[in-house]
Amino acid sequence: MTWIVTGGAGYIGAHVVRRMRVSGLDAVVFDDLSGGRADRLPGDVELVRGSITEPDDVNRLLRGRRVDGVIHLAALKSVAESVAEPGRYQSVNVDGMKHLLYAMREAGVSRMVFSSSAAVYGRPAGGTVSERSRANPINPYGRTKLDGERLIKEYGIRSVVLRQFNVIGAGTHPHAADTGTTNLLPAVFRAMAPGAEPVAVLGDRYDTPTGTGVRDYVHVADVVRIYLDAIDHLRSGAGEDQLIVNVGTGAGHSVRDVLNAVGEAADRPVPFRIAPPRDGDVPAIVARTARAAQRLHWKAELSFAEAVRSAWEAWPVSG
Repeated sequence: MTWIVTGGAGYIGAHVVRRMRVSGLDAVVFDDLSGGRADRLPGDVELVRGSITEPDDVNRLLRGRRVDGVIHLAALKSVAESVAEPGRYQSVNVDGMKHLLYAMREAGVSRMVFSSSAAVYGRPAGGTVSERSRANPINPYGRTKLDGERLIKEYGIRSVVLRQFNVIGAGTHPHAADTGTTNLLPAVFRAMAPGAEPVAVLGDRYDTPTGTGVRDYVHVADVVRIYLDAIDHLRSGAGEDQLIVNVGTGAGHSVRDVLNAVGEAADRPVPFRIAPPRDGDVPAIVARTARAAQRLHWKAELSFAEAVRSAWEAWPVSG
C-alpha cells in the first residue's frame, strides 16, 4: 500500500519521503513544484505534478490507486504573506484541503497525517502551550491551519495532526537545505554572503530576555521521525479519530540566540539590523511535548546547536 505525500518535494516533505523509503514505505509525491524541487526526491519515488487547488488534479491522483493514507504538507506558510494576501491563503490552505478531503472520501481513503502549525495558538499567555491550550490564531496563516484541522474532523478522516513549531536543520542529502524565502535561517545565511544586506531582526523590544522573539526550534531529522510514528499510530487503529500533538523540543531560543549560533557555526559574526516587528508575530511560543512522548513515543533528540550547524553545512553557499 502507498502513502500520498502532498508537498513532498518541499523542504520538510522531501526529508519525510526519504525516511519513508528507508523504512520500506511506498510513497507517491504530489507537488506543483512552486516551492519544491524534484531533485530532492529519491529516484525511485513517483512524482505527480499537480495542485491541490485544482480538483481534477487531486481526483486523478487518488483514482485507481491503492492508497493507505495521505500525508498532507502542501500549503502556503508565510505569516507576513498571509497578512498581505489572506484570500490566497484561503484558496490554497483551506479550499485545497476541501478538494483533497472530498477526493479522499470518494476514493475510500480514510487516514491522514496533517502538517499543522504552532500558529494556531496565537499569542499564548506565558508563551508555553500544550495541546489543551486555547487555539486562537492571530494571523490568516494560523487560521487556515486551524480550519484545516476542523475540516479533517468534519469529513470523518482518522488523523494525526502535527502542530509543528519552527523546523530547522538538514539531513545528509546534497539538496536537503531549507532554501525558502520566508524562514529565518535562510534569511540569516543569505546575509552572510559577501556584499549582502544585513538580515533584518524584526523587533527587539518584546518582553523576552533578549528583546527579540523566542521560538521552539526543532531539527528536521527529529521531525521526520514523528511522521512515521504517526503512520504507525493510524495503521494500528488505536485511539481517537483525531490525535493532535505538538512537535517541538520544549525549549525556547531567541532570534539573538539564532544569530549567535549561526556565527559560531560559520566562525564569523552575522551582520544584522533592527527592523520594526512584523504584523501577526507573537513575542514567544514554546511547545509542551508530553503528549507526543506519551501517545507516539516520540521526543526530540538533537540539540539547537546541532540543528543550526547542520543547516549551515547544507547551505548551498556555505564555506
